[in-house]
Amino acid sequence: MTKILLLLLISILGCGKPIQEKDKKFLSPLIKEVHEKVFLKTRMSLNFNYLPLKGKIKDQSKFWSGNSWRLNRGAINYRWNSPRKETIGYLSPTSREIFSMPLEKLKELSPSEKYDLYLGRYDFPLKNNIEWFSRKDAEDWEGLCHGWAGASLNHPEPRPKNLMNPDGILIPFGSSDIKALLSYAYSTLILEEDEFLGFRCEDPKSEIDYCHEDLSAGDFHVVLTNLLGLRGKSFVADLERYQQVWNHPITSYDSVILQNIKNTDSHKVIIRTTLTYLEVIEKNSWEGLGLSKMENMVTFEYELTLDERGNISGSRWRTRERPDFLWIIPERENFEGDLSKIHDLLN
Repeated sequence: MTKILLLLLISILGCGKPIQEKDKKFLSPLIKEVHEKVFLKTRMSLNFNYLPLKGKIKDQSKFWSGNSWRLNRGAINYRWNSPRKETIGYLSPTSREIFSMPLEKLKELSPSEKYDLYLGRYDFPLKNNIEWFSRKDAEDWEGLCHGWAGASLNHPEPRPKNLMNPDGILIPFGSSDIKALLSYAYSTLILEEDEFLGFRCEDPKSEIDYCHEDLSAGDFHVVLTNLLGLRGKSFVADLERYQQVWNHPITSYDSVILQNIKNTDSHKVIIRTTLTYLEVIEKNSWEGLGLSKMENMVTFEYELTLDERGNISGSRWRTRERPDFLWIIPERENFEGDLSKIHDLLN
């Protein structure tokens, strides 16, 4: 990947993805067809009474908490296992120093340096590319949380692993090293148009109406209940509206019917839904966190309109806070180019 394309991805994605310039109405036939084929990979139900009010992920081996690898800390150039915690602008060891470096000192290098060394690259091209777009003046929320979310969605928590490079040097990778590299790899993948719902609402005062006619409550409820409720499969949601973007894998939900309003010409249901989601953490570790993942909860209220057959035909948010957009990304069995060896690190 060229430096210019890499910088463009990081700058527009941050911890999220760009605003999408397209028109969308609630569950139009085209949107329904697209998301049945791609987002949900199966037939989608709109019948409210068929859709479960509770759901959780089935595959408990995945979904681990991870670092967002903030740009102002050097992203995956951050030497998290070093006593000095170097971030940006430090010098990497020379090839002569590496050949005489004990294993314990190699453990202190950054994830990017270790990956370069595993490939036998003593000029550190990956580390230099990361250095190119890292910056100390970046906001704390700018980083690779979208990469972490995609990796956590698709892979079990990595375990430590030692791998031999082409010159016979044993390169040690801790769990957080591998998490960092997976997060970076997923952060470089551009989401396809049919892998997300909603728009990025950056400024509520903007003339663009994304902040008002964004992800509808109906889209949210249909995806949530079909994907997580009926199939136990997760997706990622940006749960921070406006400028900041924080992507989180959703692990469960619990909905309660607050009101069921039936009139002669309409049927409306008012819902309160509590999402449980994985949280970004600053803690890094050599062995991994195991079952001690960090989760959090957020609650939304919304109104669904049902037609005469009980299908969801319209909706309205009742809370100011709401998900900004939802997305899913398939597991990558292989990454391209310089990142193709990352799968060697997975157990």
